[in-house]
Amino acid sequence: MFSQGGWAMLSNKKLANRKLANKKLGNKNRVNKIRGTNKYQALRPTRYVTLIILTSLSLLSTYSASAGTSDKNALEEHASETPTSDTAINRVIADALHYPKALLQLPDGSWLVAERDGTVVTVPSTVDSSSKPSSPQQAGFAQASARKSLAQQKLPLVQLYQKGQGGLLHMALSPDFSTSKVILFSYSKGTDDANRLAIMRGVLSDDGQIEALTPVIEIKDSKATPVHFGGKLVAMDDGTWLVTTGDGFDYREQAQVLSSQLGKVLRFTIEGKPASNVPFNNAQFVYTLGHRNPQGLVKMQNGDVYLHEHGPDGGDELNKLAPGANYGWPVVTLGRDYSGATISPFNQYEGMVNPLVDWTPSIAPSSMAVYNHNTFPALSNHLLVSALKAKALYAVDLSSQPFQYRRVFSSINQRVRDVAIGNDGGVYVLTDGESAKLIQLLPPDPSVAGTSSGLAQISLLESNN
Repeated sequence: MFSQGGWAMLSNKKLANRKLANKKLGNKNRVNKIRGTNKYQALRPTRYVTLIILTSLSLLSTYSASAGTSDKNALEEHASETPTSDTAINRVIADALHYPKALLQLPDGSWLVAERDGTVVTVPSTVDSSSKPSSPQQAGFAQASARKSLAQQKLPLVQLYQKGQGGLLHMALSPDFSTSKVILFSYSKGTDDANRLAIMRGVLSDDGQIEALTPVIEIKDSKATPVHFGGKLVAMDDGTWLVTTGDGFDYREQAQVLSSQLGKVLRFTIEGKPASNVPFNNAQFVYTLGHRNPQGLVKMQNGDVYLHEHGPDGGDELNKLAPGANYGWPVVTLGRDYSGATISPFNQYEGMVNPLVDWTPSIAPSSMAVYNHNTFPALSNHLLVSALKAKALYAVDLSSQPFQYRRVFSSINQRVRDVAIGNDGGVYVLTDGESAKLIQLLPPDPSVAGTSSGLAQISLLESNN
């Protein structure tokens, strides 16, 4: 048996060597690692000799999750894909956004857009149902709100670190927002040599400004890479919160070390304390472990929590979370290293949960939303997953066994950073980059879109590759 302590000791030794090597690399080179540059490919393969030896032994004998391994039959390496018959009128409601990271709708229908540099842009509420465009031509007459015309606020985030994948990362309303006006924010803080994920809370004032920013929690592990922060937030029914944390890219073994908060989903209270009932008594903030770069996190009405994360080259995956469960990274993966090297010989392992959906080749999933609305009835009881690399939006059918997914809204052919469901049942997507857009998707004619025959008449069928 190989204990947690043994894994941590060897991992820390590797980390010390890796940190020394990292100091010789500029941030540009660190970011290029993810892109698989030739220079990095030449350096990387030897990292996995120790890992492959260690993973042949039994891991986490003391702290194995009680959740158990998902039924093997619940996974098909390539989830079944079906043609989509969903179509929509696209309307750009805000443009010229600067590297936006997250989208959040307020109860009054207005939207908050979080930009990488800590700016929060307020987009007024969109058109109501009585003025929905009925055709692409009509939608074209609607003037998008340029960023410069919108209300903006630069949040005073202490030591905001915005290199690489860092910056202001996510926002979420407190469940009692109607009375408290509290919003939670996640962001990366620190320096090139020592950065980490942090959570703040603020209060939305009557004039639309975010005030009283207060620290909630920050993860205790610093890293020297500008990537894999995680940061997605979701409120639980008992008043606690979940937040995803990435493995830091060069610290992947820490995802299997309970004493580290890298590569985990953490659970905490609004005061920054651990929950009262925890799966690990000696790691009270850890809710689940074995994650690489988790980017999508949602809670269903029945309390189920789904998470998706980036694999390496292939192996992007969707999972259903259970307290204390181990999701395998880096012991188990269906992807390969960017260099082409093998990361692990295992695509499943006893005591580690198999994914419900595997995306290989990678789609680079960036966010996720639950759809349950009659505006697009064909999407009811689906998870909508936005993708960067695939430049697409995917719908995962939660009613199918195993889960099936399909690409929807073929008019979207841009890197999508975030997706949200509006109060009107419309789908809202936030594109990526230095001049990004907030796009509203609504049916051309609700009376037609609500029927399968109508969809067949107005849709362009699209199949996945």
